[in-house]
Amino acid sequence: MLFNHKFLLLLLTLVCGAQVAFAQADKDKIKSENVDVVKSFEARLLESNKVNVPPQLPPLDTNTQRQTYVVPPRPLTVKYDAPKLRPIGMKTVKEEKPLNGFVKAGAGVPKSFWGEAGYYLGGGDKFDGKIWFRHHSQNAEKAVENQKFFNNDFLLNGNYYINENVATEARIGYSYDRMHFYGYQFDSMTRSSESVRQDFKIFDFGGRVYNKERNDADINYSVAPKIYRLSDYYSNDETGFSFDVSATKWFAEKHALRISIRPDMTKFTDTVSQKLNNIYLQPSFTFHSDIVKLKIGGNFVNNRDVFSIFPDAELGLRVFGDGIQLFAGASGDLRKNTYRTFSEYNPFFQIRDSKLRNTRYDNYYAGIRGDFGWLDYSGQVGYAKASDLALYQATFTDSLTRFTAIYDTVKITNIQGTVKVKILDALTLTGTLSQNLIFDPAREAKPWGLPSTEGNFGAIYSVLKGKASLRANAYIADGIWSRDEENIIRQGGVLFDLSVGGSYYFNKNIGAFLDINNLVNNRRERWYNYPTIGTNFMAGITARF
Repeated sequence: MLFNHKFLLLLLTLVCGAQVAFAQADKDKIKSENVDVVKSFEARLLESNKVNVPPQLPPLDTNTQRQTYVVPPRPLTVKYDAPKLRPIGMKTVKEEKPLNGFVKAGAGVPKSFWGEAGYYLGGGDKFDGKIWFRHHSQNAEKAVENQKFFNNDFLLNGNYYINENVATEARIGYSYDRMHFYGYQFDSMTRSSESVRQDFKIFDFGGRVYNKERNDADINYSVAPKIYRLSDYYSNDETGFSFDVSATKWFAEKHALRISIRPDMTKFTDTVSQKLNNIYLQPSFTFHSDIVKLKIGGNFVNNRDVFSIFPDAELGLRVFGDGIQLFAGASGDLRKNTYRTFSEYNPFFQIRDSKLRNTRYDNYYAGIRGDFGWLDYSGQVGYAKASDLALYQATFTDSLTRFTAIYDTVKITNIQGTVKVKILDALTLTGTLSQNLIFDPAREAKPWGLPSTEGNFGAIYSVLKGKASLRANAYIADGIWSRDEENIIRQGGVLFDLSVGGSYYFNKNIGAFLDINNLVNNRRERWYNYPTIGTNFMAGITARF
C-alpha cells in the first residue's frame, strides 16, 4: 500500500512539469495587441419567484411518563463548630422554701380543745420520714354527767433507702385515749369520774424491708413484722404480733402473680388468758387487657389445725373505657375479733364477759363503676353470710350500761354506692350510702348494735384562688336495735347531723378555721343510754412552715 502512494505521487509531479513547459512555449508565440473597451459590463439577474414555506411545530406529546431515579445513599459528614451560649443578664428569683410542717390549734363549745402538729423529715435520696401528734378533748358535763373524753395520738415513721433494690421502714405509734361510762340515770344518781373511767393505751411497733423500685426480674417483695400492746384502766392486757411476707412477679409489665404468707397471733390476759392465732396463705394471679381484668386466687386460713378455704376472684369488663366498667366477684376471710377491734368499734365495751373468736365471712358481689374525670362513681349489690358475727348486747351492772359480744350467724343483703362529682374547678360533691336490705340473724331477734343504713354526703367549695374554702356535710343513719333494762326490744332514734365549716389563709403561712357541727342538735343514741353531743363548734388557727 505504501508503494502505490509513492508511485502516484511521482506520476503527478511529472504531469505538472510537462504542463508548465507547454504553457511557456505558447506564451512565446502570442503577439502583443491593444484592446479598446466600448461599454462597461452590467450583470443582472432575472426576477425569481419566492416560495413561501411556513414552519410547523411537531405535535405535542401529552403522555405522562414515570421517571425512575436511583440515588445511591451516601452519608455526609458535616463538620461545624459547637454554638457558643452567652449568658444574658436575668433578675434572680428567691428560691421558694418548701413547707414541711404544720400546726393546727383550736377551742370550742362545749368545752373542747384541738391540737395537731406534723413535720416531714427529708434527708435527700437516702432518708425520709415524718413525725405527727394530735390531741382532741371535749367536756359536755353540763348536759350529761361524765360525758367527756380525750384522745392523744403520736406517730414517728422513717424510710432508709440502702439502694434501689433494698429499702427499710420503721414505725412507732402510741395512743392514749380516755372516756367514761356515762350511760346511767344521772338524774337519780351521781358517780365520780374515777368510778366510770376507762383508759386505752396502745403501743404500735412495725418495720418493713422492701424494694424501692422494680428490679430486673420484675419482682416486688416486702417483709413486714408488726407488734402491738394494748392495756386499759382495769388491767386488761392484749398483745398482737403478725409477720407478713409477700412477693409480686410481673409479666409483660401488667399481669401480676402475687403470694402472701402472714402468721397473725393474739393473746389476751385478764384473770385468764385467751389466744387467737391464724395463719394466712393468699396466692392470686391477675390478668390485664384493654377490655378484661381477671383475678383468680384463694385465701387459705389455718386456725387450730382447721383449714378454711375462701375464693378471691373478680372479673372486670371495660364497656366504655374507664367511664363504664362492670365487675363481679367472690371473696372470703376469717376476721379476728380481738379486744382492740371491739374497743375501736365500741368504746363502751366490757371485755371480761366476751370471748375472742373468728368470724367466717363469705361475700359475693356485682356492680358498676367508672371515672369520667369530672365524675367518679361505684355501685354494687352483695350477699354475705357471716358465721359467728359479733353483735353488741347491752348489759346492766350496778345500773351502769356496758356492752358485751355475742355471736350469731347472720345473712346480709347489701346495696351500696359512692359518688364524687366535680361540677366546677372549685366545687366538689361527694356521697356514700350503704343499705342492708336484709339483716337475718339465725338465733337473735335483731342485729344488736349494728346499723342497717348509713350515709355520708359532703360538698367543698374553694374560693379566692384557693385561699379560702367552705364545706358542708350531712350524716344519716337509722336507729340501732337493743334490749333495755327490762329485756324489752327497742330501736333508737335516727341520725341526721348537718355540719358546716370553712377556712381562710391570710397569707401563705397563717390561716384560720371554723367548724359548726350538728346544727339540728340531734342527740341520737348510737349506743343505748349514750346520747351524742348536740350542737357544738370549734374555731382556731393553722400555720404552715
